[in-house]
This record gives sequence, structure tokens and C-alpha cells, in this order.
Amino acid sequence: MIRKACHYAVLAAILLGVPAICAHLSGDSEIWEGVKSFPPRTEDWGFHSEKLWSNRCPFSWPWFLGLALFTISTMRPFVVRWAKAMARRRRERPKAAARRFPWWGWAGVAELAAAWVLAWGKFDCLSPVQPLISYMPLWIGYIVIVNALCVMRSGTSPLTRRPGAYLLTFPASALFWWFFEYLNRYVWNWYYLGVSHMSAAEYMFFATICFSSVLPAVSATAAFLHTFDSFADENYAGMAKLDVRGWRTTAFLFAVAATGLAGIAFAPQWTFPLLWLSPLAVFLGLQALFKEESAFDVIKTGNWSLVFRYSVAALVCGLAWETWNFYAAAKWVYSVPYVQAFQIWEMPLLGFAGYLPFGLECAAVTAWICPDLVEK
Repeated sequence: MIRKACHYAVLAAILLGVPAICAHLSGDSEIWEGVKSFPPRTEDWGFHSEKLWSNRCPFSWPWFLGLALFTISTMRPFVVRWAKAMARRRRERPKAAARRFPWWGWAGVAELAAAWVLAWGKFDCLSPVQPLISYMPLWIGYIVIVNALCVMRSGTSPLTRRPGAYLLTFPASALFWWFFEYLNRYVWNWYYLGVSHMSAAEYMFFATICFSSVLPAVSATAAFLHTFDSFADENYAGMAKLDVRGWRTTAFLFAVAATGLAGIAFAPQWTFPLLWLSPLAVFLGLQALFKEESAFDVIKTGNWSLVFRYSVAALVCGLAWETWNFYAAAKWVYSVPYVQAFQIWEMPLLGFAGYLPFGLECAAVTAWICPDLVEK
């Protein structure tokens, strides 16, 4: 426990301190003043178009095609193996479900349906509180439903297998996402609407509750995907072997982290994609230095099942996040340099690629809290 506390303290110091020091050294007073504000609210520039990156750095086909090609080439080996597994599965006789959907899963369905209506409906009597009910109630329903689906398909779920540890992921999730909110103060890739009337304390309270659903949702979705044959471990074995705790890998991780954390302060319009990679690089690098087990130790054997499963799980959750966000009373919108085009809801198409590495960060932190919650 002491080792984990030290790890987390060093992680926090790096993620918070390195960009702040670089922002101070950059001499950009506007960025520095914004970064110093607490809590790190990103709604200030919402209607100031001259400060949005999507206007200062308009859509660029070279950037779009380059990032798209990188994403496609990275995911292609996984998608090919998934497609082959699906083809094999179709040739076999489907297995009948051996269990019924739990009663508490139906309660989650009812809660989700009611929350969806309240979040998107135009009810004058609810207008003062509608921003507060546009997010968390939906995700409570989602989390309950996905855990129930896990139980129906496999007899167990993160919630039923380790309820205490799973509930611990809620407060951990809030702290986890606040790091991204802080880093977003440098790149301004998203900002919020419908929250400007809140005081700092109200915003902090409301946001913390909302952020607490991220890790539970992604880990439950990953567990649900693992109940399907197409996501079985054997389908992703025999791939490239990588020792995430080897010295070469550790050096590379810290190089990525240094480039990303410094870059978002000095040149955010160029290094904004590293916002999703730098925290993971720091986290895994510190695990190697502290000689801790990692969620990704298994890829040393060439099995990348967990990597693919959590990437897809975050993407699935991302589609739900963006869907429910679109008509919400309090919502976020995007302003991404060079790729702000082909929007699905509020998200530019290529922005969904950010959910893939984000899923790996969810896996790393969830396994750090309780390894039993991450099925390897």
C-alpha cells in the first residue's frame, strides 16, 4: 500500500507539475493564468471563437489522413483477428443462454429509460436541476445493465465478483478524470456548455460525481466483451511480444511522456494527440521503476487480448457518452486542431480514435486498484 501511495504521489507530481512548469517557462501568460485556476473549468472560452483551436488551426487533410492512417494501421491486426474469430463463430452452432437476465438488470433498464427521458426532455419544472440529471443517472443505469449482461452470459461480473473493489473504482474514477480535465486546460480540445452559472464549489461537486462513472463503465464493458468468443484470449495470442517493464520500453515511455507533457504547454496545436498517451506512458514507466505488476505484463507472451478488449470497451462507452451528451442540458463540445470535421454528434470523426488509448489507461488504473477486476 505504501508503494502504491508513493507511485500515485509521483504520478500526480509529474502529470501536474511538468506541464505547469513548462507553461510558466513558455511565458504565455494566458495559458498560465488558465492553468492556475481551480477547479480546472474549461467553459470560459466557449463562445470566443478566436481562441478556439479549430478556428486557429482549421481542418487539414494531411493531418487528418496521417492520423487516420496511423490509427488504421495500429488497429488493423486486431480487427483482422476479430473478423476471423467472428467468421469461425458463425460456422458453429450458437450456444443458448444458460441464465436469465437478473431482476436488478431490469431495474437498471427502467432507470436508464427514465433518466434518458429526463436528460433529453424539455421540462420547465426541471430546468433548474436538469443539468444535474443529464449525465450520472444515465451511466448508473448503463453500469447496472452491463454488469447484469455479464452475469447472464458468464455467471459473474465485476460488480458481483468483487463488489467492494468495484465500488472503489467510482471515487478513483473521479480523481482519474480530473487529471484529464487539468491537462485539457493546455490544449482546450473540449469545453463545457450549460455550467457557467455554477459556482466553483458547485462545479467541483457536480463534475466529480459525473467523472466517477468512467472506470466502472469501461471495466464492466470490457468484462462483457470478454464473454464473447470473438474476444477470447486465444484469438489474440501469438502476436508481437513486448516487455512493458524492459528498460528500452521504459525509456521509450518516458520519452513519450516528456514530449507530450512538455509539448502541450509549448506547442499544444502540434502535440494534442499525446494528451491521451502521456498519462499512460508515465503510469507504465513508474510501474516498471517501482517493480509493480502491470495490467499489460501479459503482452510479454504475445497475447494482446486485453489491449484490444479495453480499447473497444472505451470506444463503445465513447459512443454512448457522445450520444447522451448531444441533447443534454449541460454538455461538452469539441475544438480540435486540424481534424475538426465529419462530426458524429459533437465529436469529430477522428476524435473517436482517442478513446482507444484511453481504454488502456482505464485498464492500467483499474488493475492497479484491484487486479481481479481486469480479466487477463
